[in-house]
Parts: sequence; C-alpha cells; structure tokens
Amino acid sequence: MRNIVSMLISLSLFYACTNPAGRTSGGGEDVAAAVGPKSEQRISPGEGIGLLTIGMPVDSAVAKMGRPDSVNAAMGSSLMVWYQGNEKYRTVIFAGRNMGVDDLNRIKRIMVSSPSFRTADGFSCGTELAELEVKYRLKQVKDRAARDKGLLVFSDSARGIVFDVDSLSKRCVAITVHAADKGGDAYINMH
Repeated sequence: MRNIVSMLISLSLFYACTNPAGRTSGGGEDVAAAVGPKSEQRISPGEGIGLLTIGMPVDSAVAKMGRPDSVNAAMGSSLMVWYQGNEKYRTVIFAGRNMGVDDLNRIKRIMVSSPSFRTADGFSCGTELAELEVKYRLKQVKDRAARDKGLLVFSDSARGIVFDVDSLSKRCVAITVHAADKGGDAYINMH
C-alpha cells in the first residue's frame, strides 16, 4: 500500500512540474491564465499597479522604474510619466507631500494605458465598459477636460479604481488606482 501511495504522489509531482504554461488543466482552462497576471503587471485596486504602490516614496518609484520621461512639479505635487512602445503606452504617477507632517513626496495615484497590466480578474485597457460595469460599482465622473478628449470617466472610489473609457468604442483606454475610499470622485486628468 505504501508503494502505491508513494507512486501516486511521485506521479502527481512529476505531472505538476512538467505541465508547461499554456497546457490546460483537467477542467479545460489555461493553467497559466488561472494564476493571474505576474506581480509586475498586476493592477490591485486601492493598492497599486505593477512595481508601484500607493504611498510609496517617489524616490523608490524612480529607483524601480528609472528616470521618468517627463516631470511636471509645483506646490508640493508632481506628475511623472514613463513611456513604453514608442510612446504608445504610458505609466503616470501623481505624487504629493503632506507638508509639515511628512516631507516625503509619496504616490497618490497611478495610471497605466498598456493592456499588459491586468486586474486579478483579467480586466485591462481594452476591456469593454459593459464588462467593467458587471464587476465594479461605477459612478460616472463629470470632467470637462476628459470629455473634450473624447473620454468618459468611471470610478469605483470604494475600491480605489478609475477607468477612462473611449466615448465612441466604449473600451477602457486607461486605468488609475488610488487609495480606496479616498476621493476617487475628485478625478485628476493625467493624460
């Protein structure tokens, strides 16, 4: 009996170690897809995106991301942009300091426009608004600057996530993460 149990355990371990990404499990789903996005490409509402987290000092973000391609700073706040793919996609952070309390410049919001970043549920830039409305409690944010650029803005401030949606295609074009329950309705246009 011991030999049979040992053989079954060995076979199970062998199968688990030799099942390459892309092969399906017994249920027919993609084993790699079931795990979710890699941590450096994960969108975590209310927490962060990829290597960046809400509350992280800007110096740490620059150490992880490299020097930003563009910076705009004034009055204790800054907007930093990193471009990818011939400037087709971008990662943007909005940071600020709580002067007199914490003089470190800390990340308040993170925005990405690349479809390679995904939530644990698989939502990313390119996802249709109708799909997002099923998962999130979205409230439309009225923002004239976004509307003038052909964008509709939807926020689930309780979870800490904002979706910029193309007004014609109704597909998400950018995702922003901020601290949950911290005024996601006070939209900051980072385009």
